Amino acid sequence: MSNKILSARNVAAAFGFAAFMGAMPAFAADVIGEEPPAPAPIQYDQVPVASWAGGYAGLQGGYNFSGEDEVPGNSIDTDGFNGGVFGGWNGQSGMFVYGLEADIGYDGTDGTNAGITTEHGINGSLRARMGVAATDNILVYGTGGGAAANVEVSDGLTSDKNTMLGWTAGVGADVKVTEKVFVRGEYRYTDLGKEDFALTGGATEVDSTSNNFLLGLGFKF
Repeated sequence: MSNKILSARNVAAAFGFAAFMGAMPAFAADVIGEEPPAPAPIQYDQVPVASWAGGYAGLQGGYNFSGEDEVPGNSIDTDGFNGGVFGGWNGQSGMFVYGLEADIGYDGTDGTNAGITTEHGINGSLRARMGVAATDNILVYGTGGGAAANVEVSDGLTSDKNTMLGWTAGVGADVKVTEKVFVRGEYRYTDLGKEDFALTGGATEVDSTSNNFLLGLGFKF
């Protein structure tokens, strides 16, 4: 009797093993045929670009060096400190910044040679600006446009004042201190053209040029 039970168990075990082995290929096929899940897309952050768009205003001061006021047969070297206010508006497209800026101030530049003295006074400019946000906090730009200045010329006996009109161009950089405050360094060359002044000897033509380095503190609106 026990031999029959053992035989039946052996037969059942054999059938069970055979069924298991038969199911293995199907299971393996299912595992192999199943596609692995697609990897999650990698998110790449965009490179941050500082926003310079909008209006701004500030104070500036500088030194006018290597200037020259020329009259017929006489070249007058000029220099002096100056200061004033500036304001403008920026637009921005990606890293590129563009806009308009105006400034007005007082220029203490003067000089004397061969009995002729020139003195500069109130001046101003209206300029376009084009620049690049080089980093999150630094804007590098070029600027150029029209310029005007009040100039007085004296020969010791007679003096005359005129408003001279010309152009100015230069380069600079604005650096953010906070999101609303920035500091500035700028160089500009200015050519005020030629203007006649009524002196003792009659109409005297004056041609004025200068180099100016400015430092400023600005505030964004």
